[in-house]
Amino acid sequence: MEQQPFKYHIIALFILSILVFIIYTFANHLATPTRYTINKTAAVYLEQSYRIDPSKSLTLAKFLNDPDARISEPFDTIAWGLKSQDYWLLMKLENKSAESKQLFAHFDNPMIDYLTVYQIDNQGQLVNTFNLGDRQEQLSLFEYSVPHISFAIAAQSHSLLIIKIDTTGISKTPINLYGEAEFKDLLRAQTAIWGIFVGVLIMAALYNLVLYFGIRDRVYLIYIGYILSALILMGSVLGFGFYLWPVALQQLFNHYIVVSNYAIAFFTLAFCAMFLRYHKDKCWRYKLSLALLSLMLCLGIASFFIVEYISSQIFFVVLVFLYIVCITLIYNKLRSGFRWAKFYVISWIPLIIGAAIQPLELTGIIEYSFATRHAFLVAILCEVTLMAMALADRVRYQREKALYHATHTEQTKLLNSAMLKHAYTTLQLNQRPANLCLIRIIHFHSLSHILNQT
Repeated sequence: MEQQPFKYHIIALFILSILVFIIYTFANHLATPTRYTINKTAAVYLEQSYRIDPSKSLTLAKFLNDPDARISEPFDTIAWGLKSQDYWLLMKLENKSAESKQLFAHFDNPMIDYLTVYQIDNQGQLVNTFNLGDRQEQLSLFEYSVPHISFAIAAQSHSLLIIKIDTTGISKTPINLYGEAEFKDLLRAQTAIWGIFVGVLIMAALYNLVLYFGIRDRVYLIYIGYILSALILMGSVLGFGFYLWPVALQQLFNHYIVVSNYAIAFFTLAFCAMFLRYHKDKCWRYKLSLALLSLMLCLGIASFFIVEYISSQIFFVVLVFLYIVCITLIYNKLRSGFRWAKFYVISWIPLIIGAAIQPLELTGIIEYSFATRHAFLVAILCEVTLMAMALADRVRYQREKALYHATHTEQTKLLNSAMLKHAYTTLQLNQRPANLCLIRIIHFHSLSHILNQT
């Protein structure tokens, strides 16, 4: 009987190894789509140049007629910034193969306000004009969530794509060209990871809702707020939110993306304080948390009336204080031996890594790829999974604590009369001979100061 739990551990480890293998194999397939752009799979050659327009007054004709003002460098050298300015990008595509090519240009930033693409043929004539962006009307859900265009290049010819980016928020827009098969692979990978993310977070929200109705602890409602904020934020950043909400509502989320950032930060700190039970201590750390929560609430409301590129800079400053306060709260509980703080700390590790990768990728410090683009999404998935373990341990601890108080005397920490009755009844049921001796101690309460020293 003593070796039975060990057998169960072996089975559990075997199941875990199978799941890890499945996740590893699946992740390898998801991490490769952006490696197969058209310049690596066909005889299509690219030349790139760009120009930044702080005045926002540049026109297509002026851009084309002033080549000296353009910077002939790859797009990954562009100094993307949180400023009110336009970006003009030029791509010269030369098809040296003996057959025409059907290409797909993917603009991996569904939060752009206005994105205009002009296609010019080798005679300098304007062939097509494509209007994308979340402020455009009458686009399909596919065009909103995955901004892209489809165009053809004849054999042994060249074509120009001129892209104008006009937005008040995050302007960095990775642009990749794919063949038809590679673009479908990209869509499959995106759809798979989006579906997993949405499914896991909805199940986690329902799981916490069930816990709330069973235990009546508001910490689970706060965590549901965090989950919904993560869904709204990532739905805007990656584009799948257009499939979760009405178009008008998702456009509102995109327009006030900073508010979503404040929401997830607010629920992160509120959950941290409640989960670690600082609301019971009422110490200075709890008061510091309340002060920062009040500040984030006020700034979040103010972000409705502040231009996005200004409010986002304020948010990045507040984010530094959020990390400092959360680390302080967690470190204090770890020092005090708080039982389930260790699971909470482990859940923060992927979240911190993912939260660091996203701004580094947006600022160009880390190279853009499918993996880095979805790093924060995967980090939230890991955090939610690990947090489910922490919440389960919290429920188990509360159940054990309730059982302890039901079977022990608070003053002496000894078993109470209910356990004495249970033990004696068990002996009788097992037909084991037993004698019960009752001893009365006069003035027992005078010993309380000695019993409570430990």
